Amino acid sequence: MKQFSLRALAVAALLGSAGSASAATLNIDSGWDRFAFGGVGTLATRVFTFTLSSFANLSIVDGYFSGDQFEVFLNNVSQGLTSLPVQGTTNLGANYDAAFADPDYSNWTQRLGPGSYTLTMLVTQRSGTNTIFHLGAVRLDTAPIPLPAAGLLLLTALGAAAAARRRSI
Repeated sequence: MKQFSLRALAVAALLGSAGSASAATLNIDSGWDRFAFGGVGTLATRVFTFTLSSFANLSIVDGYFSGDQFEVFLNNVSQGLTSLPVQGTTNLGANYDAAFADPDYSNWTQRLGPGSYTLTMLVTQRSGTNTIFHLGAVRLDTAPIPLPAAGLLLLTALGAAAAARRRSI
């Protein structure tokens, strides 16, 4: 029989009791959707659900004062931690685009494939004690479809052939 760590069991219990968090549907390409959170070891107050029919990028960022960090769970499976933040040195307010670009703020992005997802976040680090500034945001954006390398090679070859033909005329 496999042995489970106490931390893994505690996280599983927290995720199982996430019923007290409010559920929200995350919409594709609708911008940042805010969530609040409490102290270290608690879950964000919102659980996000969404279904993808194609690939998309899921992004999470800390807001207001820098210094908060989260463990990200998709369908109750840990996807790792958001980046390591600088402790409470910056306050960008609700400008989540600026916070996402600022290395002082914790952020995370992952490309997801088609399927149904439930997103929960566990607070692993928190700055200060003023709960009004403990907000973060999440967004879901359609991922650009990469052009296959063969397509680029074909376009390059056609361009070279056209240039060679002009020179010979």
